[in-house]
Amino acid sequence: MTFFAVKPIDGTPYGVEIPEHSKGDVDSFIKKASASVSTIAAQSPQERALLLRTIAAEIEAVRTSLVESACAETALPEARIGGEITRTTVQFELFARLVETGKHLGVAIDKADPNYSPAPRPDIRKMNVPLGVVAIFAASNFPLAFSVAGGDAASAIAAGNAVVAKAHPSHPNTCATIELAIKSALKKCGLSEDLFSIVQGVNPEITHWLALNDDIKAIGFTGSEVVGRILVNLAASRKEPIPVFAEMGSLNPVFVTSTAIADRSEALAKGLIDSALMGSGQFCTNPGLLIVKEAPELDAFIQKVSDLISAAVPTTMLTPGIHQAYESGVKKLEGNSNVKLLSQAKEASGPNQCCARLFQTTAQAFLNDHALRDEVFGSSSLVIRCKTDDEVLGLSKSLEGQLTATVLMEPSDNAAFVKKLLSILERKVGRILFNGYPTGVEVCHAMVHGGPFPATSDSRTTSVGTEAIWRFLRPVCYQDVPADLLPQALKDSSAVPKLVNGK
Repeated sequence: MTFFAVKPIDGTPYGVEIPEHSKGDVDSFIKKASASVSTIAAQSPQERALLLRTIAAEIEAVRTSLVESACAETALPEARIGGEITRTTVQFELFARLVETGKHLGVAIDKADPNYSPAPRPDIRKMNVPLGVVAIFAASNFPLAFSVAGGDAASAIAAGNAVVAKAHPSHPNTCATIELAIKSALKKCGLSEDLFSIVQGVNPEITHWLALNDDIKAIGFTGSEVVGRILVNLAASRKEPIPVFAEMGSLNPVFVTSTAIADRSEALAKGLIDSALMGSGQFCTNPGLLIVKEAPELDAFIQKVSDLISAAVPTTMLTPGIHQAYESGVKKLEGNSNVKLLSQAKEASGPNQCCARLFQTTAQAFLNDHALRDEVFGSSSLVIRCKTDDEVLGLSKSLEGQLTATVLMEPSDNAAFVKKLLSILERKVGRILFNGYPTGVEVCHAMVHGGPFPATSDSRTTSVGTEAIWRFLRPVCYQDVPADLLPQALKDSSAVPKLVNGK
């Protein structure tokens, strides 16, 4: 079987005819990766850093081709794709700087101590090692930064794993170009090209083939809660269960205080709508909930937000499927008797276009109707009107896990209320923003792009930033191992950072 990419802007085929991989192909990719994984696992920190930088250089070398294919396959503008390419290479460089320090190895040494109490202590040394072969599932909404060379793949490779990545069928040509770039980097660094492969296809069984293969030791996924749950369940059903690090749905609530509305309603309205409209709302951090308290200025503020939505120009969504799901989601809201449609963007002038919507409901209705918590992937936001501060806090307590929560406030706001809200949000989300907007995730050491279920399948992790590397490592303890048999990082002469006898 073969398939073509489809240009969302007009529904026509794009690029070369893509052969769909069979189960035999998938098994072969994984077997070859497993046979070669010890070579990348054995690299020194400096060798690993060189590999990561070489991957970044090889991706940069095909920038022109990537821009052409990604723009055609996603309808995203050239500036956005160019930025994604840069973000992708920056991720690899960031991990290169991390691994060359050796900090990711987490070396700890407790030397033998015959006088240790309550009993003599043997020589005990610990370091982190890679898991093996990792399956990565590319996201639809970021054809580069969250795709086959996105943060999941970068962190897995940085940890010393092999990767078999499921290419997203909406941008297969872009994924194929990335595969060639990474294979070229592996070859230049003296490693087997089998350490990185992509799987092409639209067959849903591919998910099962990857998740259930005995040689797959972990899964990284960005996408819907439905598919994320499938992967979690498949991984748990195996004879050897494996971890699944799935980033799934999020409503990303934005709390706006009455003081902020009174002081800067124009700026807040524009900032919120710019965030909601960015990329047709096809961000996992899109502000889906706007939580406000009744106040004299509230109606005027909501009207400003509504007017900006009404003036918005429809934009092409990533795929026909995403557009169909968006329309289904907003129609459900339009048909809900507890929800009021406040405004919508201008009428679509072409296929697969997102017409932004703004809805409104009450806190009580939101608490009573679980359907209002369903994510609408696209430029759709729901205003929730609360009567009191206590109602705001009660609503925040009812929220499921989220990737982000935002607080728009003024220094003059009630500090006690804000502290209470913050303490609730700390238990609900992975990233809390004050006086900013959730769309846009910085690639850095301190970033957390994660959160409690259903935002992710494991709230202890992040899929963005250097902390993502810990997902694909595990600790191994070496007790009384002869010095000449110890891994280099655990030898007394090693220069990697280490904790020795607790110091």
